Amino acid sequence: MLQSADYIVILVFFILVAFLGFYAKKKVKTMEDYFAGGHAVPWWMAAISHHMSGYSAFAFVGHATIAYMSGFSVWTFFAAPIFIAMIIGAKLWAPKWVKLNVITPVEYLEKRFNLATRQVFAWSGIGIKFIDEGVKLYSLAVIVHVVTGFPLEAVIITCGLVTVAYLLFGGLWATMLTDFAQFIVQFGISLLLVSIVLNTVGGWSGMWEQLPTGHGSLFSESISPWFLFVYLFVIILSYNGGTWGLAQRFYSIGKPKDASKAALLSATLYLVYPLAIYIPIWSARLIVGEIANPEHAYVLVAQKILSSVSPGLLGLFVSSMFAATMSMIDTDLNSLAAVFTEDIYHRIIKPNSSDKYLLRVGMVTTIVLGLVTISAALVTVQLEGAFKAMIEWYAAILGPISIPLLFGMIYKRATWRGALASWALGFTTFIVVKYGYAWYSGEETSFALYTGLELLVSFSVFFIEGFINKQTPQEQKNVEEIFAKLEK
Repeated sequence: MLQSADYIVILVFFILVAFLGFYAKKKVKTMEDYFAGGHAVPWWMAAISHHMSGYSAFAFVGHATIAYMSGFSVWTFFAAPIFIAMIIGAKLWAPKWVKLNVITPVEYLEKRFNLATRQVFAWSGIGIKFIDEGVKLYSLAVIVHVVTGFPLEAVIITCGLVTVAYLLFGGLWATMLTDFAQFIVQFGISLLLVSIVLNTVGGWSGMWEQLPTGHGSLFSESISPWFLFVYLFVIILSYNGGTWGLAQRFYSIGKPKDASKAALLSATLYLVYPLAIYIPIWSARLIVGEIANPEHAYVLVAQKILSSVSPGLLGLFVSSMFAATMSMIDTDLNSLAAVFTEDIYHRIIKPNSSDKYLLRVGMVTTIVLGLVTISAALVTVQLEGAFKAMIEWYAAILGPISIPLLFGMIYKRATWRGALASWALGFTTFIVVKYGYAWYSGEETSFALYTGLELLVSFSVFFIEGFINKQTPQEQKNVEEIFAKLEK
């Protein structure tokens, strides 16, 4: 359990985060500053923020089961696909986000397709994202609950309110600054834990020699090459902008070449750093014995080792878990608030609003969305089974939203009909295959099957439609203007 020194460390961490949020307020004068960092964020800071925003406590809890049961294949599942995705994105999408010069990810869809496309993607993206947010907060609460015994609900509310507080005034700048500070905290405690763990179990090779046969393999029964092939496409879409907060990390940078550098640095971090997460989990049965609930593996190892090394280290560990989760949540909240403020409120509800007024709307929206996120996490505590299904729905709609968003920058021929049809038919395929196949066969439909077919339908419809329907002269003009900007 935590000692007085641990509580002091946690308190200092929260004070630091609050200070950075207050400091970032000085950089926020306009809505562009609040939601896009004034397109002046240093590339290395954006890269670290992109990396931090791809983690949450879910990586330490949700992935723990796979790592504990299957071994090295969890690295193949998580790190390798993101590395490949970011290498591709460094060339294909990162510089294009900068060239679009937008303050929301879906803003350009109106000129590329039409207003209806922009609105459909804005509303559907906002509506489904809170499921993901709730699971992240819940995962954090599980870790803190195991270490401290604090009620899950109390942890969720506290973490959620702190995140909203520092994000409220500093916007994207607050997110970037705190992500950097949180990276230092998380990186430091993880490396310390890894070095002690490896020394305890006899090093890297000694660890694998003592683990069950097959734990050192690249693949496992739960992570097959076919599963990984489908999952890779999901990751390519998500980490290059399908997850809106990650698109922000690119268009907040001022130069296209710098965005490419940010993507490459983030790719490198994703390739290496996950090992620091998984080594303690792989070693868990060697350090604490067999564990009834594998979700607790990382926490139990950290608790046993850090509490015996020095007072305050366990508090630093808990702070690192807060850091991991808050980085991801603040990223999503800021991007969601941006989309609502600019793409929905400014574009549809009150088009003649001043920039100062819209900045206030963005801040109010941040508060409201933060409270909704906290509520979603509290529901997760009560309805874990229901939320498992809802997470699948989030994953399902990610592909149909991402394909027109990302490939609209690459493929000229597609029209608004293809974008909307890709979205609708892709999601319909998910419903039919996942639930129809399960009803017909009496077996649970695999992720690789329903996601793979959904992506195939969405891709096919989006590309084939461009050969069936022709763009109007005005549509052609709009597309040419956008691609002239993208191809500079």
